Amino acid sequence: MVPGKPSLLSTLEKALGTTPWSTIDLSLEQRRKLILLIDELIRWNKTFSFTSLTQPRDLVEVFILDSLTTLALGIPLASPLLDAGCGPGFPSLPLKIAYPNLKVVAVDSSRKKINFARHIVRLLKLKDYKPLQERLEDVAAKKETFSTVTARALTGGRDALELVASLVSSEGQALLYVGREWSPSLLPPSITLEEHHRYTLPFSGKVRGLVTAIRVV
Repeated sequence: MVPGKPSLLSTLEKALGTTPWSTIDLSLEQRRKLILLIDELIRWNKTFSFTSLTQPRDLVEVFILDSLTTLALGIPLASPLLDAGCGPGFPSLPLKIAYPNLKVVAVDSSRKKINFARHIVRLLKLKDYKPLQERLEDVAAKKETFSTVTARALTGGRDALELVASLVSSEGQALLYVGREWSPSLLPPSITLEEHHRYTLPFSGKVRGLVTAIRVV
């Protein structure tokens, strides 16, 4: 059994038993870290209001399960990975826990959210995970590119996606976590659609999407 708070433990185990997430193979230590991550999110959320969600099953579904959909669908991740507009570290913190060798740069303009990510890095002793308090525009201005760019909570429409595209290396991919109403027409000309995976979150029944796209060079 994974040590941790009973409600979080049972919720995580139930969530990971649903399709397609039942294909994910996580060690006891990785599950323990995911429980600690959510436990800390609950604690910090009382002060900093990262999310309106408060129930363990909602937090596990939205922040852990949704983040790990790439793993459930067998989508490969290459380093370095940029988490664009990471908020308090999602999807990159769960992905880092699942892929310990992944090298991650997580960027958000919010100090309190980046401070949370830094706290988790220290608490879980995560290596090669670098939280940065920066605007995405400033990161793009450095002309650095990444093999994988994730965007889960990005706002700004097509302009924001143009920034994401500029940060993807020529051999890399963008992974976009999107809602039910998302359409390929929203993609800017600089990136092209590979696949649009649709899935249903098990507790809320919400339909979500994971888009894989490559940069047009």
